[in-house]
Amino acid sequence: MYNKGLFKDWVPKPVMLLLILAYLFPILIVGGIYTANFREMMSDLAMYSEYLSFANYASFIGMGTALPLLLRFKMRFRSKELMITSLSTIALCSVVIATTDSPYVIIFSNFVIGFFKIIAIIEFVLPLLHILSPDGDRTKFYTIFYPLSITTAQLSTYLFAKIAYNLEWESVYLVMAIIMLILVLVSVIFMHNLRFSRKLPLYQIDMLSMLLFVTSFFLLTYVLVFAKQQDWFASPYIQGSSVGFIITFALLLWRQKGVKRPFVPLTIFKKKNFIQGVTLLMGLGMLLASATIQNTFTVGILGLNSVTNNLLNYAMVPGLVIGAIYARKWYAKRLPTKFLIISGMVFYTLHFVMMYFLISPNVDVYYLIIPSILRGMGMVILFISIWFYTLDGFDMAETLAVASLAIVIRSMVSVAFAGAIYSWIFYKLQLQGLENIAHHLDAISLSPYRGGGLAVYGRSRLQAVLTASKALYGYTIIASMLLIIYTLMLRFEKTHYRRIILIRKLIKGESIKGYNHSARKATVQSISDSAGAVAV
Repeated sequence: MYNKGLFKDWVPKPVMLLLILAYLFPILIVGGIYTANFREMMSDLAMYSEYLSFANYASFIGMGTALPLLLRFKMRFRSKELMITSLSTIALCSVVIATTDSPYVIIFSNFVIGFFKIIAIIEFVLPLLHILSPDGDRTKFYTIFYPLSITTAQLSTYLFAKIAYNLEWESVYLVMAIIMLILVLVSVIFMHNLRFSRKLPLYQIDMLSMLLFVTSFFLLTYVLVFAKQQDWFASPYIQGSSVGFIITFALLLWRQKGVKRPFVPLTIFKKKNFIQGVTLLMGLGMLLASATIQNTFTVGILGLNSVTNNLLNYAMVPGLVIGAIYARKWYAKRLPTKFLIISGMVFYTLHFVMMYFLISPNVDVYYLIIPSILRGMGMVILFISIWFYTLDGFDMAETLAVASLAIVIRSMVSVAFAGAIYSWIFYKLQLQGLENIAHHLDAISLSPYRGGGLAVYGRSRLQAVLTASKALYGYTIIASMLLIIYTLMLRFEKTHYRRIILIRKLIKGESIKGYNHSARKATVQSISDSAGAVAV
């Protein structure tokens, strides 16, 4: 009989908890592209950065593809079989990435890693959900799991940068492959052979819908990643991929009407929180993609190496912890989720404001610590609150479908779209900066400068990057404020028309005698809660 756990009965419970943590941390940080050694990998393979960005996004498409299938996999296979297969496949793909120079092999390997990574994560998320939130309150789980996962990812980037800096970038993949194989051995020894439920067949999976899902998002990823390199819609490849995405995604939605077990149930598009959650996830992508501005500034202007640059991720950890505690207290007091989302956006906007005034060629790296803390607070609050709101009110089958689309939109579509916009604006601002500087070069003599015109060009280019970064932060501040205003305009809860009447009478000072006392009390309480949320 299934014991609702992962390990054999003879394993003591404290050891079970240690084993869960021993599995969870490596699985959370393993991947196909590690941002810490992105530049080293790109230069060593002599490969366009767009291919590696495409590969990174392919892993999130793999996660989104696997999510709707998780319940059927859980019914068909034992946990031990799922873990051994997933970890072995991830280890194999890591070795493949470390030994190949083909961008297409790297992209496919990343997709496979993402597919099997989410299967392995869910095996340990389920017992953690029961441990951290036995009463089923998802907010308790989110306020612990998201800070844990984001903190682990931030700390691992510095470790990977250190390994790549002292050895080679391939060493990171080989180390992770060895760790995955060690976990396979642990699975063989400690995990039980019991089934979750009766055995279900796999032939009922709608393979055509899954193929359309993968194809449509791969085409969209190509458009968003290669748009700038291919000169946007002047390229026939971008045009063809855009049309292909529209057609394949429309076919995916059309097919869901005629199948008994849809891959993505169309009922989720009728839920207001899903539609509004998607728009908020797109806004979150804009905030997350702003990290490229900071990386351009720290590497291109301050000249920090990859190790020192990734050390700034340590500064985000206090912000992640503070933000998690903030969100936990917020939900404990049952304050509106809407204003929690807005508060996260405010913290992110403060980060942008500080970075705007810190843009300088001589700024000390320690001045970037406080903006990094604010960034960590905003990031973890938005991850928790928007994800909770988007997935709220769905049954099990719908939740997996919503999570599938949400994880692709949050981690691929929104970030890639915002990154493409940032890249295009930065390019235009840099050209404008060089043009403005060039107007004044005719009035000076270049002979006194050591190196002549080339030295002046180098300094001019540096100044253009500096002004472009500052201007881009300014535009991001404006966009963040517009996002806050948009969120304020959204209606998260159902409209209580009786309360609207009471609010209007209270504001005008009219008598509310004769109205239901409980409704009046709820109205006054909602007003005070909203006021308290705004004050925070």
